[in-house]
Amino acid sequence: MPGTDIYKRKIVFFFLFLILLLTAPYGFAEPVTQVVSTSPSWNKFTNIDGTGLYHEILARIFNPHGIQVTHRYTNAKRGIYLVKNDIADIYTCRTDVYDLPDLVLAQYPMYEGEIHAFFKKDRVKNWQGVSSLTNQRVVWRWNYYNRSEFPTEIFVLETDTGEDALGQVVLGRGDFYIDDLNLIKESISKAGLSIDMDEYRIEPVGKRSYYPVFKKSPRGKFLMDLYETGMKNLHWSGELKKIFMKWQFSYPAYEMP
Repeated sequence: MPGTDIYKRKIVFFFLFLILLLTAPYGFAEPVTQVVSTSPSWNKFTNIDGTGLYHEILARIFNPHGIQVTHRYTNAKRGIYLVKNDIADIYTCRTDVYDLPDLVLAQYPMYEGEIHAFFKKDRVKNWQGVSSLTNQRVVWRWNYYNRSEFPTEIFVLETDTGEDALGQVVLGRGDFYIDDLNLIKESISKAGLSIDMDEYRIEPVGKRSYYPVFKKSPRGKFLMDLYETGMKNLHWSGELKKIFMKWQFSYPAYEMP
């Protein structure tokens, strides 16, 4: 009977749709053709011309799947807001999301590097590593670091830019400017200040890993799965190490199955 055939077709369609939904990664079946990453423009990481370590890694992971990656340059606070509100897909990068319960870090970092302190030589007569920061005025960019990363008592001042943080030390309003070495050098070149580097010193005070940030959502989990699988493939093929060598960064101590 015609009515029976229509009913059977509806049943078949329903089960096919159910199978598609259940077999799609994390239940996400919507086709993805574009991914939006976001962060400030950082020299050699997210250059404004679209080059850099983070840009290249994401392109090598997503482009083979027919997914185009575009980047929105903004400050760190705004970048996190964009991911939380589904305006962007990935923030590159953070060390933790302990204060952001609706966001998650991927398993594999995009970069590992030492934290450095920029300071006046006459401020510390006998450098003792991170303990030399004890009870001192420490300056960093807003939301880049937190006190828990420093095993000593410090007084923290946060600024909007690396140049501002650097300026606080040069002007004597802060004792140590904390940042990645590459970003300290970038801040020095951008600051527009007359700095005699013979009067200053840069020393390591710790180490950290930087992970891309995804939204806790079906789309976010789907993209994070593609990222982690892509990182493993690039690692085992040797291509990931070549990207790090190209941008003159040390290769992270990856542990991948």
